[in-house]
Amino acid sequence: MGLNPDRSDVIVLASEIFLKTLSWSGAKVIYVPKMGLADGMIRELYYESLQ
Repeated sequence: MGLNPDRSDVIVLASEIFLKTLSWSGAKVIYVPKMGLADGMIRELYYESLQ
């Protein structure tokens, strides 16, 4: 699956959240972005610094 060993502490908890979200919403699929929140914040700060 390509899971990072350094993220092993959150895999089970994240899976639980995704499964509960699917159940609650009735959705069949959850799309997860490859870019995380920290990546987006860094990108935003970078672009702001260019202005």
